[in-house]
Amino acid sequence: MHIKRLIIRATEKMLFLSFLAVSFISCDNLPVDTQGELAAEQFYSSVADIESGTLGVYSVMSDRLFANSENYCQFWAADDRTAATGSNKTFYLEYDQLKPLDTNPWQTNGWNQLWEIIGAANTFLDNEEQMRSFVQGADEELLERSLGEVHYLRGLIYFELVRTWGTIPLITSQEDVTGQEPLASFEEIYALIIEDLKFAKSHLGATPVNGIYRATSWMAQSLLANVYLTTAGFPLKNTANYALAAAEAKDVIDNGPFELEAELSGIMGTQETSLSDNGNTEAIIAFPANIGLDGWNAGNFQAESILFGDKWVEIAFYNNFPPGSRKDFTFDTSDTGQVLYSLEKFGEQDFGSVNKDINYLRYSELLLIYAEAQIRDTGSNSDASALSALNAVRNRAGLVSVSSATWEDVVWEKAWELAGEWSRWYDIIRTETLDEVNALRDAYDNNLTPLSSTPAITEAFPWCPIPANDVAANPNLVK
Repeated sequence: MHIKRLIIRATEKMLFLSFLAVSFISCDNLPVDTQGELAAEQFYSSVADIESGTLGVYSVMSDRLFANSENYCQFWAADDRTAATGSNKTFYLEYDQLKPLDTNPWQTNGWNQLWEIIGAANTFLDNEEQMRSFVQGADEELLERSLGEVHYLRGLIYFELVRTWGTIPLITSQEDVTGQEPLASFEEIYALIIEDLKFAKSHLGATPVNGIYRATSWMAQSLLANVYLTTAGFPLKNTANYALAAAEAKDVIDNGPFELEAELSGIMGTQETSLSDNGNTEAIIAFPANIGLDGWNAGNFQAESILFGDKWVEIAFYNNFPPGSRKDFTFDTSDTGQVLYSLEKFGEQDFGSVNKDINYLRYSELLLIYAEAQIRDTGSNSDASALSALNAVRNRAGLVSVSSATWEDVVWEKAWELAGEWSRWYDIIRTETLDEVNALRDAYDNNLTPLSSTPAITEAFPWCPIPANDVAANPNLVK
């Protein structure tokens, strides 16, 4: 869908959901055209509107985005996933074979939803001056926190967009959106992401307010560490940011409330309770699942892809995975010998009733972000603090401590620790190791899902194609 229309729809949806949060009126009692009639300048007129407007931005995120693996077809380009052939699996297979089409409906849906969230966040931030005009006293703290939350959410979503599609338009306000915006540079996009997350870090509290999934300063700082690590690699290669990544991660490690779960079985929460309700100490950023919504929202984004046979693992990745308790926890083997991700890790119930939270950033990942950044910054493979972070993850996995490690060792440890989760494809991009990873492919995978001889995704250009309809509507999106 055209970006301009997505921006408008996001504004309508966010204001509509915010209106419901304030008035407690059911959808059945609303006039048909309520979404289009509620203007932002009319809405933001009270302190209650600030809180409900903030929740409205979160609400736009809730519709399948992080709950549905279909929105993340690009992850199948990595070695920790491989696709089945035939049926509707072709939309994953396009990425597994590095030949995605710009008409892929699943990937287009992810693109659309991300832009809707950008629109909702911008609508809130456009009204900052109006909101400041009536807040006073203790309410000023509420406004600052709300601004921090929305800046955090916008930074998070732009990070998803730029890591996946590369250069994209940079829209920071709903005013004067034409639908013909040009592509911004990587430098411009990441500058906004860092600015948003720094703002969030300084304006948010250490604990969430009125909802366990709402943003905190620790969440913003942890995400900022990951952004710095990413910008130190491809495509920006601003290597000075390794030191910044290490510093942000180390502060959270030393002073934050997180620690590794003692057992691997605890890292993803349970069906009965959310990650936070379960006393999970490892979840830094998580998104709620809700069995009361339709099946696609009922559990974390990995589970249904396992139960539908959408997500297997490449044989070379499995064979190179260190044996032990973590490997046993991560994988199952089917009756036919196919290596699958385990239901123990990703979900124990049938599709539609998984009801497990989506774990976006775990403490173990932050430890490995720190270890890699510290080794790269110091140039030392025996840095004591980096090895301490690395060995904490290894020991929990049942592996022995190491006395030295290269940054490549840390990246592989991260691949195994977070197998089937969120980071592997993006790590391959930033470390420019796609050719190396593909060279490791087993003959079995090369026969089952052979790589394209004319790939659209390469090590030098690892970006998803912008949806064809958007490019047709805005020729400035042509790369």
